[in-house]
Amino acid sequence: MSAQRKTLRAIRRRPGGQRGVMLIEALVAIAIFSLAVLGILGLQATAIRAVSDADYRAKASFFANQIVGRMWVDRFNVPTYALNANAKACDPGDNTAANPLVTSWLSGLSNATNPGFLPGASGLQQQIVVGPNNIVTVTLCWQSPQDELTHNFTLTTQIQG
Repeated sequence: MSAQRKTLRAIRRRPGGQRGVMLIEALVAIAIFSLAVLGILGLQATAIRAVSDADYRAKASFFANQIVGRMWVDRFNVPTYALNANAKACDPGDNTAANPLVTSWLSGLSNATNPGFLPGASGLQQQIVVGPNNIVTVTLCWQSPQDELTHNFTLTTQIQG
């Protein structure tokens, strides 16, 4: 019987040799879950940044089409809409327009009380170039609060009068 007892004791001891394995498995599972949560948070931050950028581009498109629409209404005076034509677009500087319609358009573009304004647009040179045959190029610039680089949107069209 003593041989049987030794065998039973050996069998009973084997499961005891794996004590703590379940705890290690649980810690590994928690680590993997934590990495997955961090990955999802990173994706969320990237998605928010992409949506903000798309929003600013849509607003810039709206403002560019708005000034082109004003030019179409006043198509016989298109050259008076030129703005910073000899400057480089998006350089730091102010925007001074001779045409009052361009001045009011600029105030809507950079006025922070306007819900559709472009952030950082007031400190950057916007540009409207009127070329031969009334080919108009509108370049709008802005700088997102979270970005160091400036972004721009360019619209080119021909206004026939």
